[in-house]
Amino acid sequence: MGDFDLAIIGRGPVGLALAAFAVQLGLKVAIIERHRDLYKLPRAGHVDHEIVRLFQSVGVAEAMLADSYPTTDYVWVNANGETMLEFDWGAKGISGYNSDYMQFQPVFETALSERIASSPRVDQFLGWEAQALAQDDAGVDVRLARTKLLDGQTKPVATSEISVIRSKFIVAADGSNSSTRGMLGIERDDFGFNEKWLVVDARKKREFALDFDCGQICDPSRPVTVLPLGKRHRRWEWALLPGETAADMERPEKAWELLGQRGISPDDIEIIRQLVYTFEARHARQWQQGRIFLAGDAAHTTPPFMGQGMCSGLRDARNLAWKFDLVLRGISELTLLETYEIERSPHTRDWTMISLEAGKVPCTLDPEEARRRDERFRAGWKPPMPDFPQLRHGILAAGTDKLAGTLSLQARVQRDGRTELFDEFFPSHSFVVISTKANPASVLTARQVAMLAAIGAQFVHIGPPGNADAVDADGAYRDYFSSNGIEAVIHRPDLYVFGAVGSLADLPALTDQLLNQLRLTDAFLAGIGVGSPRTKEHSIA
Repeated sequence: MGDFDLAIIGRGPVGLALAAFAVQLGLKVAIIERHRDLYKLPRAGHVDHEIVRLFQSVGVAEAMLADSYPTTDYVWVNANGETMLEFDWGAKGISGYNSDYMQFQPVFETALSERIASSPRVDQFLGWEAQALAQDDAGVDVRLARTKLLDGQTKPVATSEISVIRSKFIVAADGSNSSTRGMLGIERDDFGFNEKWLVVDARKKREFALDFDCGQICDPSRPVTVLPLGKRHRRWEWALLPGETAADMERPEKAWELLGQRGISPDDIEIIRQLVYTFEARHARQWQQGRIFLAGDAAHTTPPFMGQGMCSGLRDARNLAWKFDLVLRGISELTLLETYEIERSPHTRDWTMISLEAGKVPCTLDPEEARRRDERFRAGWKPPMPDFPQLRHGILAAGTDKLAGTLSLQARVQRDGRTELFDEFFPSHSFVVISTKANPASVLTARQVAMLAAIGAQFVHIGPPGNADAVDADGAYRDYFSSNGIEAVIHRPDLYVFGAVGSLADLPALTDQLLNQLRLTDAFLAGIGVGSPRTKEHSIA
């Protein structure tokens, strides 16, 4: 049934996004999904500015934003309504968007699916289940079984119809119960957080106002979460109390009883899902076996209290995509892919620890413990949360570069008579070298320029009108470069900073660091000045 550069098992948000990123880079992609249709209900409700920028890169940010709810704050109150924690979600993020949004997941999944379906580089095996994987030095054979849906069941079952496809690489984005992870025998670390909550998602019938709109009600008699899901939907979550069962909590009358306590009636909403979930914190001990990789919930599950579970999976997808691209173009050695787990595993573990610490606050059910907790908050105590994570290992500038591993800046620039966010002129799926002082290529050797250009890097001078590639529309780049004491910066294709230099004269040394870390192949190095890598079309279609 054909050979592929990349086969993705799972057609959820991570699988869809990875396919979009990979197609944009010219890869031939297979998507394997045992269901035939997209899941039409939301799971994750939150995305941050970084994720919106990733959506921007494949042309689906506009669709998502049209139905999103830009939040201004995320508040945690106690049983008496006193504020304990308040997260400022109204600020402008470094990625060029509001810091945080609540959205309805099927909107962006549908947009991603439509983009992928229009591409001749994608074959979708819908209604097929990956049953076995056999890999060798050149690729992986995937044994597929066609599935069918039996009457009265929601999960399709495998039939005796079998087919085999071959792919150079496999990514399993098949969820927390990943069958691929089971095939590979990969165990997970369990961080001991397994909390059952009833989740009720609803479509609004009319507009209404809530006294408490977005956050956690940390009431030991029953903790509650209240969230918007974009402009047309809402979500409520209630912790299960000792002795309560999923069967009892999933009765329709139970949902209306709990909603009634919040002042919500059937005149206000239509329930579209009522289900008990177990919020867990688990981390795969291994993310790669040869040419097979885990991503998203298959690799890590995170409690929802910081809204970073799906966001982390989408970061996994972008990290993998640009590395597959360099390897498949013969630019980098296969060992470059070993940096995926090195970079992403600590990052997701950090987010998991932050979410665990946050989750301990609302999940308190003991009244006396909650009283002591409230007293500590009144006295100014805050739970011990680490700094929001950045990349600490992998393809990053060495030494004391404080920007290495942080998110890169995207702000508005002027070019060709238009004012747009930076990536609209200089697409983010390649390396970008930026300077506010001069053309960054002007200080590099001819060989360095040739190597970066062959990789696909862009050189951008942001400066005054007339002699720059783009004009700093709002002074954001001027302020960023000045406050960080830099004259040049290198952005990675996943929106993270590789490194920066205080003087443009130091850019050649930083460039050498990057080229050395990319594990360039002998064939690529020999071809510099003689030939060029295969041509790519940087478009989704």
